[in-house]
Amino acid sequence: MGKLERIAKKIGKVRKASEANLSGRGRNKNHSSPYESQHSIASQLKEDLLNEYSGKDFLSETEFERISTDYGETLHLREAVDKSLVTPDSSRPEILSDLKLVYGIGSVREKELKEKGYDTVEELVDHEKWGEKAETVQDLFRGELAGAYDLLRRWKSLSHPSFLRLSGLFEKKQFAIVDIETLGLSNQPVFLLGLAHTGNSGMVVHQFLAEDLDQELATLINFSEHLDERELILTYNGKNFDIPYIERRLAYYGQRKKFPHPHLDLYLFTRKVLGHRTRDCKLGTIEQSVLGVERDLDVPSSMVPDFYSAYREEKNPGPLLPILAHNRQDLLSLADLYRELIEEALHGNK
Repeated sequence: MGKLERIAKKIGKVRKASEANLSGRGRNKNHSSPYESQHSIASQLKEDLLNEYSGKDFLSETEFERISTDYGETLHLREAVDKSLVTPDSSRPEILSDLKLVYGIGSVREKELKEKGYDTVEELVDHEKWGEKAETVQDLFRGELAGAYDLLRRWKSLSHPSFLRLSGLFEKKQFAIVDIETLGLSNQPVFLLGLAHTGNSGMVVHQFLAEDLDQELATLINFSEHLDERELILTYNGKNFDIPYIERRLAYYGQRKKFPHPHLDLYLFTRKVLGHRTRDCKLGTIEQSVLGVERDLDVPSSMVPDFYSAYREEKNPGPLLPILAHNRQDLLSLADLYRELIEEALHGNK
């Protein structure tokens, strides 16, 4: 068990104490909205964490290391986690059984060709009319899979099961699960970026942290270098939020960096495949209702800037720890959600 996991368990106890403190002050939960209740508990948690970690050093309390880069200093944590990433047992013929991937072939023509014995694109390569186009498609699935991803995007919605099947053709070590923490929903600084991937045994969680706002660029660059080592990005609403946000923050510093990786946005699959099983598709809701994950220490997103500011201003690691734990859990939950979506969308086991 790593330090951050132990800290998460400790913070869970601090949070329960915070709730008890509020109850002891005579707070009537029946007359407060859920938002007010969460806000009050989080405020009390911040106060208790400031007391708990007063005078303590962040690097001593965690396993982060200070890294020097060409763009300044930043903090980096690498944690081995005893967890496996489950990917689909996909095959090229399975994906290429969709003859409509060949330009010019629609549903009617596909049916005709299959009745004549052409069950896959690979079998269509010798066809007098469609052979050349079929060979082009076949080559995309035999080379770098980014080309196959782009082909699927041309014909399929990003929530189509074909993308899950395609992900099974990537090596596990090429997956990058990504989640970020920002100081707002607009173009505000990113102070924490999480990235998880498969290691030699189990998974590896990386966290890239800006100790202060003047370290944002160094933190973004350090993260980007690690992401560039992977071939497939996996996020939750990251197609619209996380990845474009990172690119905008890099552009703010004059870094015209793009991440053209094939991208599985699990939010899109969740909404389509699991939406009927939950009241909404927020990750926290999916964790509770589908994955069975109960978080004891979440900080409302609206209060994350306040917690980070308290950490910076007080030089106290306490308020930052639940945010680190939250980011870490997001990454691990996405690995579990990916497995759940594979079972539901590809195998119909639920």
